[in-house]
Amino acid sequence: MAQLILKNADQAAEAVPLTRLRTTIGRSARSDVCIPDAFASRLHAEVRKEGDSYWLQDLGSANGTRYNGALVKSSTPLTSGGEIQIGETSIIFDDQKPVDFSASMLIADGTQALDPSNTISFQHRRIPTTELLKGQFSSRTELLGLISKVGVALLSASGLDETLNQVATLVFEAVPAERCVIMLRDEDSEGAMKIKVARIRGKDEVIEEVRVSRTVMDEVLLNGKSVLTADAQHDPRFASQTIALSGVRSVLAVPLSVDERNIFGLIYADSPTYEATFSEEHLNILTTLASVASIRVENATLLEERLERERMERELELATEIQQRFQPAGPPELPGYQFQGISFSCYEIGGDYYDFIPTKDSRMLIALGDVSGKGTAAALLMSSLHAAIHAQISAGSSLDQTVSSVNRYLAENTPANRFVTLFAAELDPSTAHLRYINAGHNPPLVGRSNGSIEQLASGGFPLGIIPNAEFDAGEIVLGPGDALVVYSDGVSEATNLSGEEFGMTRLETVLKGNLQRSAAGIRDKVESSLSAFTQTAPANDDITLVIVKRV
Repeated sequence: MAQLILKNADQAAEAVPLTRLRTTIGRSARSDVCIPDAFASRLHAEVRKEGDSYWLQDLGSANGTRYNGALVKSSTPLTSGGEIQIGETSIIFDDQKPVDFSASMLIADGTQALDPSNTISFQHRRIPTTELLKGQFSSRTELLGLISKVGVALLSASGLDETLNQVATLVFEAVPAERCVIMLRDEDSEGAMKIKVARIRGKDEVIEEVRVSRTVMDEVLLNGKSVLTADAQHDPRFASQTIALSGVRSVLAVPLSVDERNIFGLIYADSPTYEATFSEEHLNILTTLASVASIRVENATLLEERLERERMERELELATEIQQRFQPAGPPELPGYQFQGISFSCYEIGGDYYDFIPTKDSRMLIALGDVSGKGTAAALLMSSLHAAIHAQISAGSSLDQTVSSVNRYLAENTPANRFVTLFAAELDPSTAHLRYINAGHNPPLVGRSNGSIEQLASGGFPLGIIPNAEFDAGEIVLGPGDALVVYSDGVSEATNLSGEEFGMTRLETVLKGNLQRSAAGIRDKVESSLSAFTQTAPANDDITLVIVKRV
């Protein structure tokens, strides 16, 4: 895996794996790689993965980014060993290649070469259970000693279902039971038990109808006691309608647990009236079997949970990568204008969307959308918004047609409780004329070079609510030095430790005091003020900023 190795005069070298499609570097705590360098901008540079390659891009930093001594002016490819210089911080790009161990051999005692796949052959060697338990046992000690070897057989099982079926097979070989049932606690239903295995001796098919005495289950699960009865039909402790209807005579039941306080299941075995009765020796055998099996079942359960968690993490990583690909690879270059956009999700994936899209008539579409809700559901709707807008622009639709068509599409294809606020504008670079539609989004701010601040009106319903909604368009002209700031409500509604919101007044103050700065400088100042205000308070919504400045 590729990594960045940070070298600072005041600190020891630190390796940072590049696990994301886009890795931001800067002085801000919101950066993926935070460097405490006074000469670094808060959002200074970005490393982006493209296929198997990595590229470096400066994010409009005040002091610039250097790569192998040269100033980074555009997206620059990285090679292993290359040096990124940000202020006084040196960062080495290390593109580690996986080592091929396919030809490796493991030498044991210096005499024999072993296939690496066989170095733990004892754990993975499948031992037939008939070899463990066949034959007649002459003594209780011999019987218990042999049954303890069941652990070796269970080591061959991998998943939970395979382990439980292997346990049931061992039960049939260890005691003269005709039926075996294994139950585990159902995590989805508090206190309830779920039948995981129900088998009849000599048959592989699952038992369609299983009846187990509630009294027996309570004795095992609630009291933590094993159950042995040689005549269940007449045993006053367990005689019940279930026992009578099932024609059961002998019953064995033992708990599955790794400690006395945490019983997570049971093994139940019984025989009909015409079979031999169970003895205390059978109970000891089944108890020993359950003790060994409990550890293996617990491990198999934890393994499945870990595998499921890893699967979800991989899917989340993929979703994050896909979402990051939706963001512009970099700000567009347009003479006379500066563009900047940045987005921070409060979860791994978010519902904010921003874009810069060149149109067929040489204009630039600027968009920022905010999907209701957070997390995966919001991210899925955001991807639909992204695709719908790009499809309309590719078809040559006007701003009005684009917003109306996207609104109709969302209204017809999304749940009633989901909607999208969107600010979309078309900039004509030749005239600095900006035509915009605000569909229920926060009013963007326009900072004029004379220091005044304007708010652009909201203008319409959010998208996805009314299929045939009409949207009013507004128009402004950006003069030299003017800046447009579009933001999601994660900015204005960010709260500090006291629950106070950042608010519009603070945002206007930051913009007014930094209009002389570049678009990247304004972005950094807004982010800096936001971080100083919220301090250690967790983000409660995605934070997205889009800045357009005429220079």
